[in-house]
Amino acid sequence: MKEKMKVTLKEAKTSLEYALSILIILWIIRIVQSLFGLDFFYTLGVYPRETFGLAGIITAPLIHGNFEHLIANTLPMFFLTFLIFFFYKKNVFLIYLLTWITSGFLTWLIGRPSWHIGASSVIYAMASFLIFGGIFSRNFKLIIASVIVVVLYSGLIWGIFPSNNGVSWEGHLSGAISGLIWAYIFRKQLQNI
Repeated sequence: MKEKMKVTLKEAKTSLEYALSILIILWIIRIVQSLFGLDFFYTLGVYPRETFGLAGIITAPLIHGNFEHLIANTLPMFFLTFLIFFFYKKNVFLIYLLTWITSGFLTWLIGRPSWHIGASSVIYAMASFLIFGGIFSRNFKLIIASVIVVVLYSGLIWGIFPSNNGVSWEGHLSGAISGLIWAYIFRKQLQNI
């Protein structure tokens, strides 16, 4: 029992380190933008169905329009990254990368013709993956993670519908679809976590 607790604490520490590392990267990028007056918005965002907007599939989640935008994404990005690394140790890097890229690609396919930036597409992808991963796997631990996400982030559902011209609901919807797709594809592997 003591040994199992040590392993769990070590896994929690590692998951915490990954979540903090990603946040540090996001904050450094925003601070550099602010200090040097750089606007990555028009070069590193997703611009749907245009070749010059393809780079954003990878880079858009790293870019935020202002500090308020980044602050709004900080806590969900931290918490959901922590959960996904803690509960999905096996293939977690692959899952994270696939949901990230698929979210960006779907935004590029379905988005309106404007620049789409911010980590919220990845936030929606992680929330969706965590919810559906537990459901599809029927793994008790992962179902607990699903319930935690549903309880804390059920309000995210409204973000996938058009409401505010300044918010990329297409990125939110793309993230939610991405998480659902990859949870379904990995469902058999998730049963053994």
